Amino acid sequence: MQSIALRNGLLGGVFVIFYFAVVYAISKDAFLNPWLQWASMLLYLVFMYRSAREDCTLKGTDRDFRDILRMPFIVFIVINLFYWLFYYGLHLADLELVRMELLAEKQMYVSQLEAGPGDPQQANQIRERIQEVDKALLDPAQPLGPVLTRMAMGAIGGFVLSAGIAAIMRNSE
Repeated sequence: MQSIALRNGLLGGVFVIFYFAVVYAISKDAFLNPWLQWASMLLYLVFMYRSAREDCTLKGTDRDFRDILRMPFIVFIVINLFYWLFYYGLHLADLELVRMELLAEKQMYVSQLEAGPGDPQQANQIRERIQEVDKALLDPAQPLGPVLTRMAMGAIGGFVLSAGIAAIMRNSE
């Protein structure tokens, strides 16, 4: 059972890294494009579904929902680990990506401030955040903490996707 998850997770991880390497090679702006980032979820879903289908073919769907859910979730975690290791490593190797992300974040805060947040306290918080971003722009670096946090938060989404796949598998027969 674990070999199915590991095989699909490793293969999916390789495909996701290849996808992002190609996108990065096209342009850094493309790599940071949220639509292209989210498009990679199709690869996740393909390999998650493949593993669940293989598992259900071997063991059937007349079993506990958690048993069916486990396979696609393990695949998600393995692929996601590949993605975040690649993401972190790329940001360590190319600090221009970090700078581009910080500039985009700053522009978002400036736009919020120009739109008038309405609450003076919120406006002050936005100004403070702009100062923090300006300070980070002086020496851009990719800290590990936010990457780990986003990876952990992504696991929640992966669990939801896995539950959806498990529901589809269970109701398909």
